[in-house]
Amino acid sequence: MTTLTPYLTVSDGAAALDFYRRAFGAEIVERYDADGRLAHATLTIDGAILFLSDEFPRFGAVSPTTVGGSTAAVVLGVADPDATCAAAVAAGATEDRPVELDGSGHRSGWVVDPFGHRWNIRTE
Repeated sequence: MTTLTPYLTVSDGAAALDFYRRAFGAEIVERYDADGRLAHATLTIDGAILFLSDEFPRFGAVSPTTVGGSTAAVVLGVADPDATCAAAVAAGATEDRPVELDGSGHRSGWVVDPFGHRWNIRTE
């Protein structure tokens, strides 16, 4: 089996862990800190895996905050994108596009999390 796991770099790992928990119901599977920063965390969102770390520029790990935007997006398939987008916005995300029926027949909306990562939240 092949898997693909997003690895997001953020400007404030502790705040990001809290945001992803409140916004998406993420659970922390493991967490490692180094030099007062989040060196690595493994999260699950309803069984999907997400890796996360603070910035470590010497290793090339910089966040959208540092580079001035995100060059990629995370697609999160959920049963209720309206509720998930609303929870993300309530937790601190910014709505980019409201949830609506998209061209492929999915209900889909876009948010930008407080760390600059773009999320497409859509029906599974």
